[in-house]
Amino acid sequence: MKCVLLLFGLGLASMPIRYASADLEPSAPEQSAPRSSRLVPREAFVRLELHYSILTELADRSDLVPAFGYGFKGGYRWGFVGAFLQFEQDFWIGTEFDVRVTQGAYNIAVGVDFTYFEGRAHSSIAFGPSILAFDTPLDSRGSVGWFVDFRPIGVQWDVHRFVRLGLDPLSFAIVAPSLDGVPLVQVEYRTTFYLETPF
Repeated sequence: MKCVLLLFGLGLASMPIRYASADLEPSAPEQSAPRSSRLVPREAFVRLELHYSILTELADRSDLVPAFGYGFKGGYRWGFVGAFLQFEQDFWIGTEFDVRVTQGAYNIAVGVDFTYFEGRAHSSIAFGPSILAFDTPLDSRGSVGWFVDFRPIGVQWDVHRFVRLGLDPLSFAIVAPSLDGVPLVQVEYRTTFYLETPF
């Protein structure tokens, strides 16, 4: 009788061990985690830009057609949203009597940009003053108007931790450095290349 009770007790004692061992069995493989985004939570950046515009619409100044220039931009991004300060010089090419390059206008703007597709594309808009950089028959150098820069979509590539190349294939800018009398308003359809350093 004592042997039967001893065997029964050992059987009860072994049951929790069997249940515990069942809990230790490997679970089903978890689904692979989604690929992380290339966007960092926060980053500052500086940028050098070169732009060119073949198509322009210059009200009452048909002798000035294409435009090109350079610019600097610096700002800060919080994930996919960023804010920046922009400075550029927009040179104008005159064609009234001969082809010549004029000083055009200095444009200063503040803006916001939005980055998406894991940091590979962006859109931006900026607004600020435009300052005439040369004398015209109707306007004096230093006249101040306004400037708008809208870039619906651009693409960019990270070629190094501190080097990012970008292309805005078609953007829309309004450069209006003089609004008195006959307004000096130039609408430009630009292509922009840039080199950016995030840090």
